[in-house]
Amino acid sequence: MNPYLRLIRVHNVIGAAIGDLMGYLVASFWEISVERLAISMIVVSLVAAGGYAINDVFDVEIDKINKPDRPLPSGKISLRRAIILSYGLMISGTIISITLGYFEVIIATITSLALYYYAKTLKREGLSGNIIVATTTALSIFYGGITYFSGDWLERVIVPTAYSFLLTLGREFIKGIEDYEGDKAYGVKTLATTIGVRDTWKISRIILILILVISPLPLFLGFNIMYLILLIPFVYFILLSIFSETSIKGGSKGREYLKWSAFIGITAFALGSLPLHILI
Repeated sequence: MNPYLRLIRVHNVIGAAIGDLMGYLVASFWEISVERLAISMIVVSLVAAGGYAINDVFDVEIDKINKPDRPLPSGKISLRRAIILSYGLMISGTIISITLGYFEVIIATITSLALYYYAKTLKREGLSGNIIVATTTALSIFYGGITYFSGDWLERVIVPTAYSFLLTLGREFIKGIEDYEGDKAYGVKTLATTIGVRDTWKISRIILILILVISPLPLFLGFNIMYLILLIPFVYFILLSIFSETSIKGGSKGREYLKWSAFIGITAFALGSLPLHILI
């Protein structure tokens, strides 16, 4: 893969754009303004890409241990180019958001600043950094909802936004388990390096179990049968993560399972919001 695409983690950026799309579809009941939706997805993609790039900039030394094949520690991209790219992407996304409205600009600006300070300092402060990542990830869904901004969208959008927050928070904790050795060597205060791998697994599993407990909730909020159908594989991958080995190696597998559950969850909410007359 092209090193620049790896730097911005293009797969994760696509995921953020899909999250924005899902938020819009859930809020709008699939009444689409192609122009506003496209702009919204571009904004989310640019800000997310810039955030991933600046994260690698500040993580270059740690990645020499954890992920030496990444574009910066491997020397495929210079640090200077990565910095320029990351700033350019986030600034471009924020400027483009002006065409959507003042609330959208505020969220794009706050998200960009949060991603920068997360990469610079908050990532090494443990829980606060995890919360920032979970919040900014969930905001991609919320951003799609406010872009539509019509009718009783808030109740429908806040549910998948909350799910995304919890799922990402659990994944962040498990990712900290996966990166335990490198983070410990450089004094990064993740939950795993602070309280240990075993206890971090316990907390992560509590969060994932909470997601399972509340997962039927959208069925009582007007989501259709497609949500119920896709809930089955969603629960399956959550369970695989819960029952992963209580170890650093298990953290790697658990994080991969949660990526699948996140993708399925986004699809479930998007298709679950389809008007019934389209399904019949």
